[in-house]
Amino acid sequence: MFNKELLKLYFICGTTTCLGKDLYTVVEDALKGGITLFQFREKGKGALEGKEKLELAVKIQDLCKKYNVPFIVNDDIELALEIDADGVHVGQDDLGVDEIRKLMPNKIIGLSIGNEEELKQSKVEYVDYVGVGPVYVTQSKDDAGGAIGYEGLELMRKLLPQMPLVAIGGIQTQHIKDVMKTNVDGVSIISAISYSDNIEKTVREMNEQF
Repeated sequence: MFNKELLKLYFICGTTTCLGKDLYTVVEDALKGGITLFQFREKGKGALEGKEKLELAVKIQDLCKKYNVPFIVNDDIELALEIDADGVHVGQDDLGVDEIRKLMPNKIIGLSIGNEEELKQSKVEYVDYVGVGPVYVTQSKDDAGGAIGYEGLELMRKLLPQMPLVAIGGIQTQHIKDVMKTNVDGVSIISAISYSDNIEKTVREMNEQF
């Protein structure tokens, strides 16, 4: 069952966004620190594919189960179905969320929306939460649009008053308090966690900001 509390500290990572560290260890340290949701995002140059991607996904899914943290797959609907993941997160260019909902009636479905225009084209009635951003300029996602800032978050909250929202894009520990003032339900973090020298400590410090 989806609960918006899960969005509080949402960690997104794959082998291409953790500076060559071992992804399993990165995720384990983040889980120890207290992340509330994990998204497996295996994308970009040098990303794992096929059997290797599947095996790593299963390993990390099992790890998340140990900590009772839902495991979400980015974009790869087939993989999510094959391993019975807790859900998927998709962007504007992926398979329509209405189609995904047919395939996954009881799973968590998240959708990225950057602005009002994208919102108009989105079938939000089929999703559990919306990822809004990028809040700041981001290095982790080469396909992210221009930064929308706090105004962008506030606008999305006004347009989607009841929808669970999670902010994403360049968010560092010191930004969390201000981001949360826009009435979103949580923050999604990639590099501020995965690039940290002490991931568990960083995640604990982030949790103190709420």
